[in-house]
Formats: sequence, C-alpha cells, structure tokens
Amino acid sequence: MALNARQEKRLLNSVLFSGCNTANYRPLIQSLSPVRVLKGQTVTSYPRHTPSLGFLIDGCLDVYSPSGVLFLTLQSGDFFELESLFSHIKPVLPLLLRARSNSIITFLDKSVLLPVFEKDAAAARNYMEILSNRVQHLTHRLNHFTAATPSVALALYLLGNPRQNHLRLPDGFAGLARRLDISRATLYRALAELERQQLVTHQEKTVHILNRSGLQHYAATRSQASAENIGK
Repeated sequence: MALNARQEKRLLNSVLFSGCNTANYRPLIQSLSPVRVLKGQTVTSYPRHTPSLGFLIDGCLDVYSPSGVLFLTLQSGDFFELESLFSHIKPVLPLLLRARSNSIITFLDKSVLLPVFEKDAAAARNYMEILSNRVQHLTHRLNHFTAATPSVALALYLLGNPRQNHLRLPDGFAGLARRLDISRATLYRALAELERQQLVTHQEKTVHILNRSGLQHYAATRSQASAENIGK
C-alpha cells in the first residue's frame, strides 16, 4: 500500500526537502509504503535488512535504550535512524521504539537517498543539519548521564531548550525520571534542591524556570567543583 496524498505532502514538506524542488521527488515518495505501529507496540530500531532513514508521519514514538532509559520522544515530522544510515558500525544492542500513540512511519532506503544527496545539494545540507541537531541532542543527553549530581542533571535537562521556561511533562515526573535515569525519589530531591535555590518551581506536571542564568551558574559551579574534587 502506498502513502496517501496527505502522508506524501507531510514528507515532502519535511525539513529534509526544505528548499528543494519537491516535484522532482514525487515518484520517489510514491514508491514508499506506510507502516502502522499501534499504541504500546515496541519495535526494535534497525529492523530492516538495508540501511534506511525512518520518518514519523503521524503519532508519537518514545526511543528507549535496551535497559529502559528514555532517550528522546519523536513527534510527527521527525526523522529517526539518522546515526546509522551511513555508519559501518552495527549496534550491539539496538534502541527500542515504543508508540506512545497509534503511529504511522515510513522508511527511505539508503540506496534511494544516495542519488538524491549526490544530485541535490540542498537535500544533502538538510540531512546534515538534521543529523547535527540529533548529535547535539545526544550530547546533551550524555551530559545528563554524566552530571555531577542529580540536581545538576535536572538543571541541564531544563536548560536543554533555550527558548522554553515552562516545561510541560506529558508523562509526568515518572517519565522525567526515566529520561534522567534516576528514581522518582531522587528526582524529587533534586527538584527540591533547585526550588530551595529559588531557581525553579513546579505545579502538577509543569516545571517553571524562575532564573535561567542562575540555573546555568548552578550547573556550571557544581560541575566544576565535582571535577576539582576528582582531580585531588
């Protein structure tokens, strides 16, 4: 079954084809098939025999490590399996994709994308931008896991979006604890510490940043102090 007109339009309007003559890619898009993933269904990353770029047409997918740590949440219009498309390194333990809601995805094979990138510089630049943004996101996630304390990890997470001072948690503090790979009790202690410093406050499933520069200073000074202690 092929993509319908709305699904084709969503992919052609994605970041990957920004600034491109999308009419040139309609035959390619019309050769793709939708894959339905039911709410709660878990599929392993890299499920295909050939390297491919995934695209989330509709729905919401959570990306987990094999141990259950939530790496990121994909929304409609996001790409996935970016890191593996041109890599020769096979993951020992692939990531897991779990549908938070009924979702529709599709895959663009590497063999199909290579000619696109070779002929269209705009598409190649778009792919590099998407990949760079994903690498930056994963770097931030690494900072969370290697943070000096849970309160620093929480501060870094809250600072992850420089334009957002009100962070809504659709999956609550339990979901945030999974993303930071800490217990809920530890998360609440970290949150209480930041509230004592008058840096944040929270109400139900929303965390409000009261002092962004102060939160940055807190994370930097606590991290520096920890590094100095290690060096002694």
